[in-house]
Amino acid sequence: MTKLKNVIMFYNYFKISIRNIRKHKLFSFINVFGLSFSLSICLIIIMLLADQFSYDRFNTEADGIYRINHTRSDLDAIVEGMATSPMPLAEELARKYTGVSSYTRLTRGFGNGWVKLMQDVNIPLSGFFADPSFFNMFQYEFEYGNSETALLEPYSVVLSKETAEKLFNKENPVGETIIVGELGSYKVTGVLKRIEGKSHIKFDGLASMATLESLVKKETLPENLMSWRNRSWTWTYVKLEENIEPETIEKNLAIISDEQYGAMDDMDAEFYLQNIRAISPGPMIGNQIGPGIPMIFVYFLAGMAIVVIVSSCFNYTNLSIARSLNRAREVGIRKVFGAVRFQILMQFLTESIIISVLAFVFSLGIVQLMEPIFLDLNFSQLLDWNLNQSLEVYLICLAFSIAVGFLAGIVPASFHSSVRALQALKNLSGVKVFSKLGLRNALIVAQFGLSVFLVITVKLIYDQMNFMVDSDYGFEADNIVVVKLNNTDSNQLKHELLTYPEIRSVSAAGFVPASGSSTSTTVLIDKVEKELQYFEVDEDYVENMGLTLVAGSSFTKDINQRKLVINEEASTSFGYPHPLDAIGQIVVLEDSISYEVIGVMKNYNHETFLSSIKPMALIYNPKEFGILQVRVNSSSYEQAIESIETAWEKVNPDLKIEYKLMSDEIAFFADLMFGDLTKIVSFISFLAIIIACLGLMGMVVFSTQSRLKEVSIRKVLGASNQALIFILSKGFAKLLLLAVIISVPLTWVINNSWMNFIAFRVEIGAGVMLFGVAIVAVLGLIVVGSQTWQAANTNPSKVLRDE
Repeated sequence: MTKLKNVIMFYNYFKISIRNIRKHKLFSFINVFGLSFSLSICLIIIMLLADQFSYDRFNTEADGIYRINHTRSDLDAIVEGMATSPMPLAEELARKYTGVSSYTRLTRGFGNGWVKLMQDVNIPLSGFFADPSFFNMFQYEFEYGNSETALLEPYSVVLSKETAEKLFNKENPVGETIIVGELGSYKVTGVLKRIEGKSHIKFDGLASMATLESLVKKETLPENLMSWRNRSWTWTYVKLEENIEPETIEKNLAIISDEQYGAMDDMDAEFYLQNIRAISPGPMIGNQIGPGIPMIFVYFLAGMAIVVIVSSCFNYTNLSIARSLNRAREVGIRKVFGAVRFQILMQFLTESIIISVLAFVFSLGIVQLMEPIFLDLNFSQLLDWNLNQSLEVYLICLAFSIAVGFLAGIVPASFHSSVRALQALKNLSGVKVFSKLGLRNALIVAQFGLSVFLVITVKLIYDQMNFMVDSDYGFEADNIVVVKLNNTDSNQLKHELLTYPEIRSVSAAGFVPASGSSTSTTVLIDKVEKELQYFEVDEDYVENMGLTLVAGSSFTKDINQRKLVINEEASTSFGYPHPLDAIGQIVVLEDSISYEVIGVMKNYNHETFLSSIKPMALIYNPKEFGILQVRVNSSSYEQAIESIETAWEKVNPDLKIEYKLMSDEIAFFADLMFGDLTKIVSFISFLAIIIACLGLMGMVVFSTQSRLKEVSIRKVLGASNQALIFILSKGFAKLLLLAVIISVPLTWVINNSWMNFIAFRVEIGAGVMLFGVAIVAVLGLIVVGSQTWQAANTNPSKVLRDE
């Protein structure tokens, strides 16, 4: 009987809630609209996080599989460690100690990298060199071939199903051959089945580890690849024996580290284990093997979701309290007829949850519309992001929407249910929090303060992105076309290009400066280890890039071997305050090779503006040349491009050419860093402002409707429309002013704190602040003015005819 009463009671709550939603259309529209868009943002974030947390969940033995990472003394504070380790480590650990049942290694260098940047279009795949044990540890099944023997022989390769279908027009390509650039020809020995899930290891093909010895002898790969000194080329995974704790293995790793690095003055490494399910999302670790997001990004996304949803919850809470006058009699009559506080509470919570669920239904459609836009973002494509739309995720999203409805409704529900019956039949507008500031006013101030913060933040991010693109980096990037060599002979192509009149000069380098790529090493100066970044360049680089030498000279065709041209920062770091003092000095790189300093150049931003100028050197090393930097005549750009393509056809008729303006390369990296962030925060700012304005409009409507008699009487007594608009608007104008006063200093502090991590940054000036304040203030005043103008123009006779 009790259960039946409860069912009837909840049905009654539901029915009354639907009636209220239909009766108060403006109130319902504002809340459903705001919650729909807010929930759609939150659902996308939930789906993205669900996708990221799905990495390696398909592996039934993942709990016992760990990657060996390492940390060292020269890492930046923001990075907790490096995902790589020396190649001999796994064999040493398995040979000397117990606790590891099996291990496998992956080594970079086979084909393109997994990141879709600086890839060779003439190489058909990306991947790694791998041990045969990889397939068993990570539970990959073969469509064709044998997992035990597929990677035993040198120059053998196993392809993913997708890659095999792309490269070969046949069902079973085992036995076929593919050419992988300068790495040679590889025999296909297996094809993998598609996996049911996502792995943090992304590859098109895996070549046999047995191939490495041959490639090192040919000097195709670094000579120290298989030594303890190389800590950056190999990823090592171990599977622990049952009942073995990771701490036990880490103690053994500490012993090995001390044995190998204890006597070294210029290198150190401390190894530790990381479970594969803790890789993505996980801590900020460098040298990752595949896509994923650090946990700090999860917190950022969660914070953005909270910002958006809280703004919509403010609207519901605000408007519900504003409607307290209209619903006071309803509450009072219910209590007079015996309703207890819990029943009143449940009535209002039911209404709130129904509105939230309605918004959830609309948000599903918005998600489908926004999904292609989200997946088109640079980071989505670069990091292989997807939205997990499984049934489980949708159920989580539904539960989230119900929780939002509960949180949005709990304050007004508690407010109404706590009032006594006699008080409920009176005016409730005097309820105050925060001293003399009413709860409704506090929420308006919070909403518009948040809007000011978001608008100013968007402006700062946009200005910082433009600053990185338009500022002077210290070299001449205009009119330079970057041509990727892709294993083409740099000298041959360079000489061919210089025969065309549209080409002014050509230089070779390892990669484009200020585009997100850098290489570093350690050097010994008077037995003191220092960090040094370096660029591989030819003898024409300094002149072609417009760099300025302050002492010494640059490379020549005859003077280049084991010579360095360093920047002023390196000269100072090495202990030579005057550039001339550095000329002729000897520095020793980590591979124990001595180099003579022959020149000192003026500092320029070889990295992005995110980092300060660090000690850097130019090194002559033709083996590492990856690009040609072709300076063309600005007046004949199209002819120059035709000349570049013609020259390439003569030198490399069988390969595709890749080229891009250097300024576009630099701009692309700036867009990659800040472009997506600008778009995301701009959209959220727009949404927050719209929601805030809708909430303010609802508040103004309820306020003016409750004061229509006052307005009419004032009008009869001779008040002008302008005076009435001023009277009705001044309270809301004060709230907007208070929001500005509170939010501006907080906005400065918060944005200044994160921008301090950027070495070369824009300043947070008064113009930026005024821009944000003006946008929000104008929109707010338009909303207030339009509604108060409408109220001021009301016909008094219609309002007062029943009095």
